Amino acid sequence: MRKSTATNADVGPFDLSVTPIHLGSVNDAENPAIALADFGFDGPSFEAYIRNHCASGPGRLVMVEVTGSDWLHWECHTLGDELVIVLQGKADFIQEVSGEKRVLPVVAGSTIINPRGVWHTADVSEALKAIYITPCKGTEHRAR
Repeated sequence: MRKSTATNADVGPFDLSVTPIHLGSVNDAENPAIALADFGFDGPSFEAYIRNHCASGPGRLVMVEVTGSDWLHWECHTLGDELVIVLQGKADFIQEVSGEKRVLPVVAGSTIINPRGVWHTADVSEALKAIYITPCKGTEHRAR
């Protein structure tokens, strides 16, 4: 489990693979951009993030994650689109649209959108390092 050391008063620079950023709503001065100190990149950290930063309004989690193998689950963002910017590696993102599977091959430099309400997963052929900009709450998971 990775842990960050930034405080909310910090303005950077940040390594998004250690210290994700919460981007608050552009219309909500009470919900600013915040470095997420001590984020653990695990279930409890995501739950605490939603509880602590998403109650007052919409927002986005911005982070870098490295994935070395196929995803073990599907996920769906019910409250907004997710942007994925691939920095390194190679994978096929799979989106389930109207009961059909749409395969989106990605390599370094590729960007895809996982639309709101679309179930998606990934098959990773070379360790994938990507920036994820994900809606604050409303993410669901199901077994693959």
